[in-house]
Amino acid sequence: MIGLLKQKEVVEEYLRESQQGHSAYSFTNLFAWQEHFDFQLEIVDGNLCIFADNGLGPFLYLPPLGKQITQHTIEKCFERMEAKNKGNGISRIENVVEGQLDLFPEEKFARYHKGDEYGYYRKDIVDLKGNAYKSKRSDYNFFSRNFSCEYSAYTDDMLEECQRLYVDWAKQRQESCRDDIYQHMLKENEGVHSLMMKHWKALGLVGRVVSVDGQIVAYSFGCALTKDIFCVLIEVARLDMKGLPVFIFREVCRDKDAQSFQWINVMDDFGLENLRQVKMSFRPKILFPSYVITLKQNEIR
Repeated sequence: MIGLLKQKEVVEEYLRESQQGHSAYSFTNLFAWQEHFDFQLEIVDGNLCIFADNGLGPFLYLPPLGKQITQHTIEKCFERMEAKNKGNGISRIENVVEGQLDLFPEEKFARYHKGDEYGYYRKDIVDLKGNAYKSKRSDYNFFSRNFSCEYSAYTDDMLEECQRLYVDWAKQRQESCRDDIYQHMLKENEGVHSLMMKHWKALGLVGRVVSVDGQIVAYSFGCALTKDIFCVLIEVARLDMKGLPVFIFREVCRDKDAQSFQWINVMDDFGLENLRQVKMSFRPKILFPSYVITLKQNEIR
């Protein structure tokens, strides 16, 4: 973990050149998933290439990062992957955004739409105006009227309480949704959340909590992706307090550390309909699609 942190400055230098609004283009995303992937950083033609391996074989976690990405760079990356994967269909480039698709001509590469991340106009969430946000205003006001709460900055001594909150929240979620993908996601994310909360300072995250009667009932952590886009990376709220999810999301959007951003990215829905409905209910103004790229003969079906 510490070894990857030592490479934070180098990785972020290349990420700044890409200026993408997708959450995968943040050092925190790499750091948080290192328990699930073995990340290897290599320079190819002057570009940073981040290879990941989950035990099945290497793939490129992001497209090459740099000022001049050429077909030669991409071909060398696939050659490296194929040398180890030996044509088993695992070789691929993940988290390719729309503006990068021209790098992968369709006569040679196959693509499939991996999913969308949801982007909101920050001021819409701050104001919650109009009929579109009537139910959200109602939820926010209900929580504000019925619970004496404190919204405050996260500190290191809150770690264990936040970890317990996640365990309790995940248990309730597991009982309410039996989808195998969702169950697996809840298990994986326990470690992801813990890593972010343990290393929030080194990662430069903005952490906030909501407390009721001295007990933490919700937390949120995020970071800047670009000068205009702030990303909510993780957010958990107790399920038995009506309006709490809307309350913490709105407070984060109006927070002093988010006021300079025009857009809020809340990441994807993992292909789950219940998450899609929740994220659509906040009326996204923009979607951040991502794609997976393979060689034609290794097209994912």
